[in-house]
Amino acid sequence: MDADFLILCGGLGTRLRSVTGETPKVMASVQGEPFLDFLIRYLIKQGAARIILCAGYKAEAFEAYYKEKFKNIELHLSIEREPLGTGGALKNAAPLVKKPYVFGLNGDCFTPVNYQELLRGHQAKNALATLVGVRIEGNKDFGTILTNDKEEITAFKEKFVTKDVQYISAGVYCFNKSVFDMMPPTKFSIEYDFFPKLIGNRFFCHKVDAPFIDIGTPERFEWAKKHLNEMIE
Repeated sequence: MDADFLILCGGLGTRLRSVTGETPKVMASVQGEPFLDFLIRYLIKQGAARIILCAGYKAEAFEAYYKEKFKNIELHLSIEREPLGTGGALKNAAPLVKKPYVFGLNGDCFTPVNYQELLRGHQAKNALATLVGVRIEGNKDFGTILTNDKEEITAFKEKFVTKDVQYISAGVYCFNKSVFDMMPPTKFSIEYDFFPKLIGNRFFCHKVDAPFIDIGTPERFEWAKKHLNEMIE
């Protein structure tokens, strides 16, 4: 595949401390192994050959564990020496990127995305960036993606209570390597500081109707422990 995969692994997981202790959030145990293991295995099945882990908190745990476990792919570690935010963490990894396209993923979320299809759609639209939107019915916990009839993203709407069908960010995005040059040099959030500035500049939504897991809270983490395997199979 003509894209590198960047996984954000630097979250402290403060809301999960009651159930995971000091373990990095993405390495929280789900059905006997770290959540990130499930995600990496899925990406390998999808054709990933180069994966870059954007790590900060307890980065040494990632280097020792993952380079030993996944020897059939090219796996690299990009370490934040200080918290850089989700966008800053991605930009920090830019020197390690070799392919012309990049998939960015939140390491604490999972949606079964067809990455070949995502990349084809991104290329066909001549997109600069494409954000995966997952369909949900009813919403009170997540911001919503608004699009026009060409699936161009027109706005992001903050959290609000509704029972209607909405599309929320799956924490997965595809962008051209050149997008790194558009990013600010300092700490920033990809979701709140950067994506809104891409609106109107070949920024599209790739909509999927698929399950969505976010292990950011104890309640969602418990749900993931019961359902993750059936989502990946």
